[in-house]
Amino acid sequence: MYLRIIEENIEYPYSVEQLRKDAYNVSFPETISDSTLEEFGLYKVELTPKPNDYTKNIIEGTPILTDGVYYQNWIQTDASETEISGRIIQKWAEIREHRSELLKECDWTVLSDTPLSSSLENWKTYRQELRDITSQENPFNIIWPNQP
Repeated sequence: MYLRIIEENIEYPYSVEQLRKDAYNVSFPETISDSTLEEFGLYKVELTPKPNDYTKNIIEGTPILTDGVYYQNWIQTDASETEISGRIIQKWAEIREHRSELLKECDWTVLSDTPLSSSLENWKTYRQELRDITSQENPFNIIWPNQP
């Protein structure tokens, strides 16, 4: 990922493909060196992990130059109670869906002709722990049981 600076104006995101289109009268080699890219105002942007906080609204801002390197920038603002509530409801729905899939995968353990005998209790415990998953407080910090 790149940004392009022309006369103090930053265009972001920007790509080498876009440079080839914009500078259509220039014959670039297949691989363009960093120094050539810089001659055209292109600078590589180092990616940074997007914060994962359901209580915040997070958008990508203009990259920040630190020690000669541009870094991806995430702008965080407090989410409203309505936004937070909606995210919690959505996350619980995702967890229930995933739990249903996990339960389906081990439905065979509760059939009357299951070949299990000694480990049947472990499977029953696992399935109960899956059913109880929604009793945990925070859907963004779920501890999933381990399959036997």
